[in-house]
Amino acid sequence: MTRLLDIVNFNADASCLSAAEWLSILEGGEQSRLCRWLELFVALKRKVVIGFVGATIADMAMFNPAAIALVNAHPDIFEILLRPFSHDIALLRSPRGFALNFALGRAVVRREFRNVVDFFLPPEFMLTNTQAKVLADLGVAGVFINPARFTPELQRRIPAFPYLLDVVFGARLPCLPFQGTLTDRYLDALHAFESGPWNEAVFEAGRDAVLGAGRDAPILTWRDGESSFLIPDGIERERAWLEGESSRIERRSLRGALEKIQFSTEAGTQPGLARAYPVHSFSAWFKEFRMLGFLGRIARIEEQLEALPRDLQVIWLQVINSDVLSAVEKDSPVVTLQPRPGAGQAPPTRHTIWRSERGFEGEDCLAILEALLLAPGDDEYLRTSGKPHLQKLRARIEYVRRTASPEAP
Repeated sequence: MTRLLDIVNFNADASCLSAAEWLSILEGGEQSRLCRWLELFVALKRKVVIGFVGATIADMAMFNPAAIALVNAHPDIFEILLRPFSHDIALLRSPRGFALNFALGRAVVRREFRNVVDFFLPPEFMLTNTQAKVLADLGVAGVFINPARFTPELQRRIPAFPYLLDVVFGARLPCLPFQGTLTDRYLDALHAFESGPWNEAVFEAGRDAVLGAGRDAPILTWRDGESSFLIPDGIERERAWLEGESSRIERRSLRGALEKIQFSTEAGTQPGLARAYPVHSFSAWFKEFRMLGFLGRIARIEEQLEALPRDLQVIWLQVINSDVLSAVEKDSPVVTLQPRPGAGQAPPTRHTIWRSERGFEGEDCLAILEALLLAPGDDEYLRTSGKPHLQKLRARIEYVRRTASPEAP
């Protein structure tokens, strides 16, 4: 039996998921596409650990509370992770900006969900060791890392077992590494309506993993929850993947796994192993410096962040979303999709997953924020526009107004 922890990042602001499409996914209450996706895990009894970004949860609460109710009704299936409110590039943040984003995100997660595990899933696996100290000071139980997202040299140096990070001021924070190769095998299964390669990859990872936490410790896989919403027949493809998963793969809960895992200190003593959270490359998000001026404008506002009214802080959080840069700097993915079973001799098709206009949306929101800083209360455009990205923003502002918590600074 191979034990598996399926960890899912779910970011409604993903660069390939347009605002209009996300609002459509939320439509229909219990019959919505989002609820249909969640129902797959319930119907097929597949445990899953989901990291909904805080802004995504706010959208769910405002446009489809049935999805939150569904998750809460099945604590045996769903566990929820700590996330920031905005899917940010943390390498760009000041300690205050990072802390505000995290605290508001944690408050939203804890407010809406019952089965929360206090492990933090960093957006893009970007985290400084100063920020890791902030997390430790705020009582976070641990973080995740995906070695596959780093250079080949760092992949060899990041421990393949649960370990204690060394962070600034001598602090330590538990860290769980993913088996990064499984992400691509999941996507292969999704695109091909075929689970065989996924099963074999999980078995191989189970044989090769050196977890240092006992023979029964699970392997960890990471993936994006939006993936099945970006391609034709996506929910049916996700169903086929889950149905085809081998009965010799036993999905575990994170909470149960943590009761048995021992976090090794070997990373601090074994030559060559990384002791701290490595710095993630920023090149894919900034390769042509197209957004240099945009980032400078954000940074200037961040210097006065504490003094901003809460509504303006929420707009700022919308602007710092990492996918504003992704949509500008990254090409649109092109994938090969196999037809659904029973389609006869239909050939595979090439499908472009177009990047959204999130770059424009970020610029639009930043312009609104700058205008409100100069003329407070002059918000007619924000209040009256029918543009989907501003519908999202208005709902998020309203959500935070309704649910303001002393936990969120």
